[in-house]
Amino acid sequence: MTTTVRHVHMRELGYCNRGARAFFARHGLSWADFLREGIDGDSLRATGDAMAARVVEHAQQQEGAGHGQQ
Repeated sequence: MTTTVRHVHMRELGYCNRGARAFFARHGLSWADFLREGIDGDSLRATGDAMAARVVEHAQQQEGAGHGQQ
């Protein structure tokens, strides 16, 4: 199952926008698209970044708890 990570997931973990925007730029990911549509968790995991993996896990837990955002 594909997990969509949304901005709210990053905020729930206390990730700051400045750092997240820099992360997206470093990895060639669109911050604007992410804010509009979210991002596939597999794309974040592919970066190999531990904080990215953590937010994917958090999003999966939220989906499992019925807190998924449409």
